[in-house]
Amino acid sequence: MTPDQPISQTATSSLGMTLVSGLETSGRQLVTALMCGEPGGPTPASDYGDEQTGALALGVELAEDLLRQASDGRRGNTIVELSADADPQSIGLAMEHVLAEGRGAMAPTPGDDEAGLVIGPREFVTVASISDVRRLLFQEGTSLSDDADASATLVGQLEFATVIVLTAADAHPAGVVSETCALIQQLNPTAAITTPAAATELGRRLRPIRPRLAHQLASTAGWMLRLDEHTHFPPARGPLDCHVFNEPRPLHPERLTTALGGMTPDRVGLIARSRGLFRLASRTDHVGDWSSTGSSIQLGASGLASSDPDAPIGTTIAFFGKNLRTDAIDTALHDCALTDDELIAGPTAWHGYADQFPGWE
Repeated sequence: MTPDQPISQTATSSLGMTLVSGLETSGRQLVTALMCGEPGGPTPASDYGDEQTGALALGVELAEDLLRQASDGRRGNTIVELSADADPQSIGLAMEHVLAEGRGAMAPTPGDDEAGLVIGPREFVTVASISDVRRLLFQEGTSLSDDADASATLVGQLEFATVIVLTAADAHPAGVVSETCALIQQLNPTAAITTPAAATELGRRLRPIRPRLAHQLASTAGWMLRLDEHTHFPPARGPLDCHVFNEPRPLHPERLTTALGGMTPDRVGLIARSRGLFRLASRTDHVGDWSSTGSSIQLGASGLASSDPDAPIGTTIAFFGKNLRTDAIDTALHDCALTDDELIAGPTAWHGYADQFPGWE
């Protein structure tokens, strides 16, 4: 048995927590109520955090409560409904950090009831409306002022989930539902996609707690797997596809600014999601984080220094979308790379390039 395999668990040997996230309050509440076995009643109230509680603080609070419940002898599972703007990845990673330290401090002795007890997140459930996915990622319909934040939140919740419950399927043709599922499967290849009708069974039939589940999810998002040269995917069938762009040379900040303005659906196809790492010639000390969701793009710091062993040599980005014109994407970004003469000029010259991007903290 490998360390990542769940050990044999029973209802009395584990204490887990299922976290339910989602943009749409009504859908999130419905699924939570169904999982709790209360389809006709209100969603069970949650006393965790408030509107000002950050993701890391909430993760700490949830983990500490699990440890208290374990000490009180409770076993089984707790279902917690998160807020619409929840960041399940930050919450889950914080939980596992606190639980690892807390379990070490408890140090149960052989024969103790807590010996062999498995504690941790059991499921990360994301409830998503097909209407939201179509509007925010497929860029259909009228855009709203908060779409940039909403699309980033939606993608974060979709990519960090063990189960994705899709609502509003009856409001769309079967082909649209199928296409939406196909995109979600590309963004999160390891998640199970289901409907609210299966939520009751999901709450009743508990899967074993998987060790370091949050850390596993954080490393298996679709974009990460696509950028891993050792992971192979079958060729796409139909208009939905993923394209990986690679460029070993740093990118010129002025030309990149111009290129981004021209990467519209009519020129490069519909880019629903892109994520990766990039090198900006004017910022040689750090690696940039490239993230787009729907029509919005965010270029920030990745947290990797250029000298980090895990830092890429150049730029590598995974593009997910519909009817992607891969040649146009490649041409637009390759044209941003430093020319031979610019490369020879060196970092002293690069640092003098006009750079309109926000500072990286």
